[in-house]
Amino acid sequence: MTSKAFWTEYFEDAYRDAATTRREVLDRGLLLIAHVIREELPTATAISVTSGVLAAVHDAEGTIWRFNDETSQLSRRVLKEVRDTLLDMLTFARTAHPLLAADWKQDPDQPDTIRAELPEDPDKDQEQDAAPAADDRPHGTPGEDAGTCAQCGRLLVWYGTGNRVNDEWGEYLCYGPRPGGTKSTVHVLAAPATAKEQPAMQS
Repeated sequence: MTSKAFWTEYFEDAYRDAATTRREVLDRGLLLIAHVIREELPTATAISVTSGVLAAVHDAEGTIWRFNDETSQLSRRVLKEVRDTLLDMLTFARTAHPLLAADWKQDPDQPDTIRAELPEDPDKDQEQDAAPAADDRPHGTPGEDAGTCAQCGRLLVWYGTGNRVNDEWGEYLCYGPRPGGTKSTVHVLAAPATAKEQPAMQS
């Protein structure tokens, strides 16, 4: 007969997996929110959320947008996308604990308000690297093997139009562990064995 200890461990394994996935939902949701907000407020570095609603947007100098501000610089489209994404994210965070565990910070002056630092945009990281000319960028046939990521070592396949790669799980972003000295948040194609250059960034 299977023991209680087995079923307890069986449950705890699933709980740990769920907690990891919930953290990924929060991290990726924040990445999406950062991208959407920066379409109209490119200097944004953080957001404040009150009772699940976007309350403010901040940059390095201070607050650049507030809820119900008549001079709002955020369009209805952006506000709707942010609202919908927050609702989806907070479905997996019924209390503040998962948000605090994901490095969101509680405002000491407003207990109902939590602030989150916006992550850097992976596309911005790519633009900062010395990218080859469009004709020289690596490309392949969608669905075919693209080798392994030069950072995390995961198997890669060509995706979409063949101008970018995802890993075998369909992920565009590159998660750790990554060797020291690597910094890209997206997968990096390993350079061909005959090439003298450093690994080329996917486009």
